[in-house]
Formats: sequence, C-alpha cells, structure tokens
Amino acid sequence: MPVIATPTPHPLVTCCANDASGQQFTPVSCATQNVISAPISTVNGAPNFTRMRAISITQGQCAVISWQLHDKDGRPVDLTPAGLDVVDPTLPSNPFKVTLRLKEQLALGGSPAPLDAVIDDAATGTVHVNLTQAMTNVPGIYYGEMALINTAAQILSQPCVIFSNTFSVVISRSTFDSLGMAGGPPSIAEIRLHLRDSSPSESFLLDNLMFDDAEIALAIARPVMYWNEIPPPIDAVFSTQTFPYRYHWLEGICANLFMMVAEQFRRNQLSYSAAGMTVDDQNKEASYERAAQTRWQGYKDWVRATKASLNLEGCYGEVSSTYRYSAYSDALRVRF
Repeated sequence: MPVIATPTPHPLVTCCANDASGQQFTPVSCATQNVISAPISTVNGAPNFTRMRAISITQGQCAVISWQLHDKDGRPVDLTPAGLDVVDPTLPSNPFKVTLRLKEQLALGGSPAPLDAVIDDAATGTVHVNLTQAMTNVPGIYYGEMALINTAAQILSQPCVIFSNTFSVVISRSTFDSLGMAGGPPSIAEIRLHLRDSSPSESFLLDNLMFDDAEIALAIARPVMYWNEIPPPIDAVFSTQTFPYRYHWLEGICANLFMMVAEQFRRNQLSYSAAGMTVDDQNKEASYERAAQTRWQGYKDWVRATKASLNLEGCYGEVSSTYRYSAYSDALRVRF
C-alpha cells in the first residue's frame, strides 16, 4: 500500500520567536559582537580539547581576541604563579607577560611585532588582545601564537617562551577595508555554502557541522602550498593573501576537506552485527575519496597547465600590438 504524504508549509520564523526546532531567538547586544573566541571542536557530541582551534575575523574589523591559555591536553593554565594576578603600578615591573603574534601562514622569514595581552582572570588563564583595524586589513590565513614569556630571561631581543598556544586566524574579505584590497581567500561562509555545511540541519545523519573552522583554515592554505612547491619553479609564488585564482582555489579547498573526511572514515570504519542487524555507518571512505580525487586531479591538472604557460611566457615573452585584436573586434561589431 503506497504511503501518501501531504506537504505542509514551513512555519515562518520571526525575530524573538521559536524556530522549528524550538530554539529561542532573542536580541543580543552589539557591545560584544567584536569579541572573538575560538570554539572547541566536537566529535560525535564530545568536545575535542586537543585539536587546533581557529578564530574567524572580518577584514578591517576592530576585533578583540578572547583566549583561555591551556596545556597540551586542553586544561586551563593558572597564571597566578607568574604573578599576573597582581596589578599594582608601584611594584617592580613583572618580567612575565602574555603576548600574541600573528603571521601569514605561508610567509617566509620576518618576525611580527608582539601584542601584549590584558589579563582578565589569571586563575583560569583568560586573557584578551585588542586588534586595530590596520592589523586586520589584509585578508588571509594567519598563524597565531599566544605565549607566556619571561622578558628577564630573554636572549638579545628574543623573549624566553614558557609555553604557548597556536591557532589559525582567518581574516575574511570585506568591502569595509581601508586599503581597497580585493584579494584573500574565499570566506568560511562561502566554503560552507558551497558544501552545504552552513548548519547542522543540512546534515540529517550527522546532526552537526561536517567541518570546523580549523579544518577549513588548513584546507584553504594547502592548495596554495601545492602551487608554490610543484615544478616548474617560477617567480609567481603566492601566499593566502595574494593567490589570485578564485574558482580553482575553491575546488582545491573542497578536495582537501574531502580528503580529511576520507581519512576519518578509513580510521573508524567497522562493520558489526547485533540482534540480527548489521551496522556499517562509517563505510563512506570510498565515496569521499572519489570526490576528493576528482576535484584534486582537476586542480593539479590546472596548476601544471597554468604554471607551464606562465613559464613559457616568461621565457619567450611577447610584444603587444594595437592590431592584435582588431580583426576579432571587427567581427564582433559585425555580428552584434
């Protein structure tokens, strides 16, 4: 007997009302919208405290990075033994302090200027760093490092690092930058839209986001790494700030994300039977590997062809002429 389903309209969701899942929408203050913290990744609903984290900032944003210093196992670090819980201008200067350094992820050489952090709660290792608009004006993927340092034990101008936390900082493109720069990588929102991973509701079985921001940040950088390192070596060496090829970059990002998923399913795949039922829900490696290789092969073919073309052009050069497109232009005028 066939099952007949009658479609019904989706309930409209308005501000300050419940959505279809019962989530309450209420207004939030604009005062803290520029305070950015790194979310902790979850795997199957369990927090993953040891995974590298990522912070997403908009280009030109006067952002505040809020951070909780932690050890390699993700446990908060108490900063009171370093005397950072005492703020008294009459006391001698404390050689211990927390600083942040940001550096474009593929940049070679150079030492970015450190930014001193403000201690919010020394007992829980909570600090914040104020970023100016100038610091976020260039979109790209950055390597961030928040460190507890001892300036008294420094060698020359290099401070002694007691311990540090590393994370990715994604600065997405915006029309509100002061430099008028149009470069930078696709935004995390664009990548999620392309992969239909903007909300847990788009993954019916997973009921969670497929990728976290740290995975996307790594996937953004990897296609540019491949371009820079694959022969032939040419002068066109790029960073995540300057890579100009939009379409193929997005395809390379998706390929790398699918490779990560394939690796996860390869490690966790286990078929088992219980109570007359067979469960094999992690047997998805082949489909993700196939999708990854299809996109990655297309990206690799494009890189080789483009670099070969640029290499030949650099070798032989060309001389432009005003007559170069005259016949074609005349044909267009006649046709249209």
